Amino acid sequence: MRASLIALAALFVIAAASGRAAAYPQFQLTQDQTCTGCHLSPAGGNLLNENGLAVAESMSQLGTAPEFFYGKVPTPGWLTLGGDLRGAAGFISTPEKVLASFPMQIELYAAATYESFSLHVNFGPRPSQFGNRAATSVWAREHYLMWQQEAGGSSGVYVRAGRFMPVFGLRLAEHPVYVRRFGGTPLYAETYGAHVAYVDPKFEIHATGFIEDPLISPVAHDNGAALYAELRVSPTAAVGGEFMFTDSEDDKKIRAGAIGKLAIPAANLLLQTEIQFVNQVIDTTPTNPVGGAPVQLVGYLLGSLTLNDFLLLDIGVGHYDSNVRIKEMDRDSVDVNLHYFLTSHVELSLTNRFEMIGLGKGGPSSGYSLVQLHYRL
Repeated sequence: MRASLIALAALFVIAAASGRAAAYPQFQLTQDQTCTGCHLSPAGGNLLNENGLAVAESMSQLGTAPEFFYGKVPTPGWLTLGGDLRGAAGFISTPEKVLASFPMQIELYAAATYESFSLHVNFGPRPSQFGNRAATSVWAREHYLMWQQEAGGSSGVYVRAGRFMPVFGLRLAEHPVYVRRFGGTPLYAETYGAHVAYVDPKFEIHATGFIEDPLISPVAHDNGAALYAELRVSPTAAVGGEFMFTDSEDDKKIRAGAIGKLAIPAANLLLQTEIQFVNQVIDTTPTNPVGGAPVQLVGYLLGSLTLNDFLLLDIGVGHYDSNVRIKEMDRDSVDVNLHYFLTSHVELSLTNRFEMIGLGKGGPSSGYSLVQLHYRL
């Protein structure tokens, strides 16, 4: 894959040319061994804990108070509030070439805690569902009840039930990457389930069982289970394994994959990779009497270089093959993203992607270049 080799070479050029800078803690191993070191959720994301707020302040250029609304809105000790506002504008080629601007996220978060129990809810608008517009114009994308062994801590056993994303894979925030889009955790694939986890600085393991959302028309119409385990073999390296089984009216899928993470402190570089093998069994139906069992391949390699205290450069290479038996159906992508953390609440990012089908032989290539504004409440 020519594009993949070019981007891979670029990663090593970056590593060789980089100077010394404070590591950016967006990813594991560069700042903390676990996601719970900065987040309230055992899967990461959404609300930050006290350490996460301190990191948000220290990694930005201008600092500012990192608390909810800069600490100007007092809340009791048992209540944590937050939220995210995101918008983007730029050039998109699909292959139609357009200039566009659009909102990406408008969400508020809340977590109420009593001893080892906590209730987590987020709230925001969503595209209305056809035929049920009045009831689906707003939603709580995630809402769950959680118990943790170490109240207020970041290690031990976690048990939660409700609506959330199954814990699986690299869990990158960039949802267009193939290991999210085609890797079992696409955007808005949260659904109802139960999750049990054990998190420790040396290793963690997550088991999730989930069902198709019975209340609204979901992105994924699946029932299934996911297992993810990660071992930190050293303070700067981790390996992981994953397995997921899903069953829907249309097909069954078995996913098995591996993950690797390597921090190179001297180069201020973090390398992450994930590869999945997917066996999809398509059920026979009156409209599809043949069925089938295509084997799929999904992979991603990401290099994150900390340029200084407030600039982070990501270069990623993705590959997705929807059926390894058919030529020129595979997709390859190159992502180049630059993150600029102005304050503890404001992030500007330039995101770029170039994508090919069958290395240019399977259809027109596409891409985008977008400027994103992210404001954390």
